[in-house]
Amino acid sequence: MREFQNFAIIVAAGKGLRMESKIKKQYIDLDKIPILARTIMAFDICDNLHEIVLVIPKQDHEYCKKHIIDPFGFRKKIHLVKGGNKRQESVLNGLKRVSDRVTLDKEAIVLIHDGVRPFINLNIIRECIQNTIEYGACIPAVKITDTVKRVCADLSIEKTVSRQLLYAAQTPQTFKLDLILRAFDHAGKTCFSGTDDASLVEHLGDKVVIIKGSNLNIKITTQEDLVLGKHLLTRIEIE
Repeated sequence: MREFQNFAIIVAAGKGLRMESKIKKQYIDLDKIPILARTIMAFDICDNLHEIVLVIPKQDHEYCKKHIIDPFGFRKKIHLVKGGNKRQESVLNGLKRVSDRVTLDKEAIVLIHDGVRPFINLNIIRECIQNTIEYGACIPAVKITDTVKRVCADLSIEKTVSRQLLYAAQTPQTFKLDLILRAFDHAGKTCFSGTDDASLVEHLGDKVVIIKGSNLNIKITTQEDLVLGKHLLTRIEIE
């Protein structure tokens, strides 16, 4: 059986304009610990993960090392990689770094995760890896429970969409390295811009399976999300 090297690519290269904060959203504190540091912690404690690639703006590297990495004594090797103009470019930069780290006798799996999803849990990380070994591509997702409306340009309702087969995608989106690299290469050649990493694999024509995600695995992008995150943190600490 071929041995796998497992890498987390944590993407935090966005500007965070929706947060309306002077501090970038990934560096805002949740109970005295930056959101991004909490996200790294979730992957740092995973025994079957080998290294972490952190994709952030080039101008933030020194700040991130001083305020996010050094104070918390992470066990795993963390590589800082500069982000791109768009998320797709940032992820590709991270994938290139992973490619440089893979030894010839091993196959690599990459878990691509949003830097502002600090409540990801170990069970989802491990299940993503196991399903990727079997199927090549796996993402966590949660079933949509609200009624979904398709609307017209004037925001009038066109129709109610059946939610029976609708799921909301989360991260970490997990792939065998050779598959996601082929997907990015094909996207570049066909000028395809995906809304997430899995959409690039779909565009390539390969299958992506889903596992059950978590409603706690929220993405903190607005002030309302930040309030919810503080509430979840209190709840998790009590439990």
